[in-house]
Amino acid sequence: MWQRRLLGFLSVTAFSVCVVTAIKAQVFLPPGATDTGLGGGNAITGMILLPNGQRLQRRVTIRLQTMTKGDRVTTTDEYGKFAFRGLVNGEYTLVIDKEKEFEPYRQMVEITQFRGAPPQVYNLNVRLTLKDEAKSKPGILNAELANVPERALAHYNTAAEQAKKNDHLAAIQELKLAIKEYPSFMLAFNELGVQYLKMNQPQDADESFQAALKLSPDAFGVLINRGIANVMMERYGEAVPILRKALKKNNESAVGHYFLGQSLANLGLFDDAEKELLTSLTLGKEEMKEAHRILAIIYSSRGDKAKAADQLETYLKLAPNVPDAEKLREKIRQLRETN
Repeated sequence: MWQRRLLGFLSVTAFSVCVVTAIKAQVFLPPGATDTGLGGGNAITGMILLPNGQRLQRRVTIRLQTMTKGDRVTTTDEYGKFAFRGLVNGEYTLVIDKEKEFEPYRQMVEITQFRGAPPQVYNLNVRLTLKDEAKSKPGILNAELANVPERALAHYNTAAEQAKKNDHLAAIQELKLAIKEYPSFMLAFNELGVQYLKMNQPQDADESFQAALKLSPDAFGVLINRGIANVMMERYGEAVPILRKALKKNNESAVGHYFLGQSLANLGLFDDAEKELLTSLTLGKEEMKEAHRILAIIYSSRGDKAKAADQLETYLKLAPNVPDAEKLREKIRQLRETN
């Protein structure tokens, strides 16, 4: 079969030499490529990337500088793609310097097309860099926000202000408006879930986190948050694989190890739970003090009452004013007496 196809290709080529010669100066380019009018057959194409490597999903202005023929200006499409065609031999400089949050970008490209050679296409991946002052602004810190339309971003930032005031209901309303403006706003879905958690509505939170994960399946923070939501709903069997997936992304998360340990303990997998809880204490120290309470239960179930008492005493040193402090002190006394 492939021999017949090859013979057919050769026969067509024999009758098409004159056609090939006539069109050799053409270069295949995406729709919307900018014709520089310089009279050449070469092209420079590319893709604009954010600092985290993701594709920029909005239009930016790009200038192509030449030494003798002046500048040519174009904009990317909504997916960050651009193309300049009609280029002759020579040196060109790509410049992006109109983006307030990003450092100016310059890239020199030298085009050399030898006589008789086919046109050349020079493809670039342009990765932008955040300015130092932009890095210090909460609204620009996450490069994923660079793609968000202004109206959606305004609602998102207003939600953040409302959340600081502990007005979670107002924050939820603003986040819903942000998502309505920009349905692909993964960070808004995640924050919406967080606000629902703070209102003790884990089912609504879980739905928001699932929507966020449809947009970014491997987002570490969203995975952790969804795991927590499932723990709050006592869906420990569902929480475990979610939290394990998150910890594969970042095994240094004390919170992730704590909630995984809590889930495993509730499933009766005490050995595995102990490892996770001890890891959470190593990573988070006193911030993970609740792990001591769960470890006390694990050690007590094994009959190691002295170790259980030690864990409760450590916990009370870190949280002496918890509502059930007196009950815990009584439990410590009982464990010591029966040891």
